Amino acid sequence: MHRVKAVCAIGMLGPAMYPGMSIVTAMITPAILILAAGSLVSSTLVRLGRVVDQTRALVLQGESLRQSGKSEAVAIIEDRMDRQLRRAELARNALWGYYLAIVLFLVSSVTIALSQAIHARFSWIGPFIVLLGGCVLILATSQLVIEVGLGAGSLREEVESYKKREL
Repeated sequence: MHRVKAVCAIGMLGPAMYPGMSIVTAMITPAILILAAGSLVSSTLVRLGRVVDQTRALVLQGESLRQSGKSEAVAIIEDRMDRQLRRAELARNALWGYYLAIVLFLVSSVTIALSQAIHARFSWIGPFIVLLGGCVLILATSQLVIEVGLGAGSLREEVESYKKREL
């Protein structure tokens, strides 16, 4: 029984007795968000790489069709290339947003640590920067959602084109 009371007392006094623990605890949320944003960066880079590969394949296909004198087919390929460029721009915008969010989370983590360490008056600045980073993360992800929609639409069009035997 005495042991349980002692453990509870240590648990309740932990941050008060160990001020460093409150700093570390306050810095955990930005760290987790940094990991999440990093994961989004990784998957977006893969998507962007696929768009680049697909666009290069379209360029080769377009050159071949142009040499064959198939101007209608070349126009279809060029339309697909334009769509791929739009996808690349959206992925690039998402990457910019993810990198900016990571920077904001890093800055917020340092700001939180400094405000806790020096008992700053403006301790709300760190959490505000975390919220700002979260908003940037949402905007960047919305760009990626649009890119995914364009990719799916492009695939649908390619399959329908194949079935109609336009190329």
